[in-house]
Amino acid sequence: MTALLLALSASACSGGAGRPADAAAGAEPGLAACGRVFGAGNVEALRADLGEGFRPHDRPLTEMKERMLAEAQVWDPDTDKLSRTTFRPCQVEGRVDGKEAWVNAVVGWSTYDVTFVTDGKYSRDFREVAKGVHLDRREGFGGHPLIMACTVPGTRAGQGEELPLQVSVVDTDRTDRSVSTDQLLKSLAENTRELLGCAEKPPIPDDLLP
Repeated sequence: MTALLLALSASACSGGAGRPADAAAGAEPGLAACGRVFGAGNVEALRADLGEGFRPHDRPLTEMKERMLAEAQVWDPDTDKLSRTTFRPCQVEGRVDGKEAWVNAVVGWSTYDVTFVTDGKYSRDFREVAKGVHLDRREGFGGHPLIMACTVPGTRAGQGEELPLQVSVVDTDRTDRSVSTDQLLKSLAENTRELLGCAEKPPIPDDLLP
């Protein structure tokens, strides 16, 4: 398993040759994975909002899935050093009023466990938006993280809550809002859970952000 992680780490950090397997033949580069994580209709709404110079960028979703599942399968609460890999499966750019605008999807396993976000002195920084799904009220460089239990096959007991899934959307300088950041975050969360095969899939509300 260690060899698998090293191989996946090397491929995740390199640019890679050719188009990823997720991209449909002849499709606009970047649209396949973006459509998978945000939804095709939401990506077309972003195209309209971001206007001139609209350009999507993506990473192979198969690579992200394999790496995240491998990380979860070797996770051990007794030796966890809180080292996590962050993935950006879709980045969309354009120009609005002469300025660059970006929308980024950010995905990874969280350094917070579910107990941290529900109990203790830091729990006030999080809001439960659905059963087992918690929004960080604090906005950082990666937007507002949405943290949720996600048990995947082949992992140790407790992995789902002690190594939860974390997703967020960075939405910068987009003035027109044909699709809201809430909608993008909800789609990203639901589609990432489906991609990874999370056992927990409670309904996520439409209104998420403060």
